[in-house]
Amino acid sequence: MGMVWANMGLHTTAEPGQWLSTWHQALKTDGFLMFSCLGPDTLIELRALYEKLGWPAPAQAFTDMHDWGDMLVEAGFAEPVMDMERIVLTFETPERLLQELRELGRNLNPQRFGACRGRQWKAELLQEIKPSEASRPLQLTFEVIYGHAMKPLPRNKMTAESVISLDDMKASLRQHQGPKG
Repeated sequence: MGMVWANMGLHTTAEPGQWLSTWHQALKTDGFLMFSCLGPDTLIELRALYEKLGWPAPAQAFTDMHDWGDMLVEAGFAEPVMDMERIVLTFETPERLLQELRELGRNLNPQRFGACRGRQWKAELLQEIKPSEASRPLQLTFEVIYGHAMKPLPRNKMTAESVISLDDMKASLRQHQGPKG
């Protein structure tokens, strides 16, 4: 194919490098990859709250844009370009904030709580999220990473042996010696 467009999907997989390699194989030479995903500053407010309460993180750790660039090169892509932006969403109520999180998808954190949480836990979370009048409005930060790269021409593979004739070697040496004098 000529192009892969992956919008907000790579952060949902445990092995993103495998996806990059698969896309590299699927692209034709000079093919183009574009993607976006969440970055490490996503949910910093909620992460701080969970840490303060001694709870496991509310989401998995997201990959930094520089690491995405390295993974692109490792997968065989050329000329990776990375950028990011922080988007801050505001919410009127803690309930609306939690609704937004549910709509975004699941928590892939390997240390997440493995069972269902109860009403008491939810009530405590809502109480902790509720802002004081001085800190209104409620907000969550989302770091969005954007990247693109090309699939380059295949590199010429070097053979284990090279053959140069004796006459060519002598001519090359004479050329590099320059005039005598």
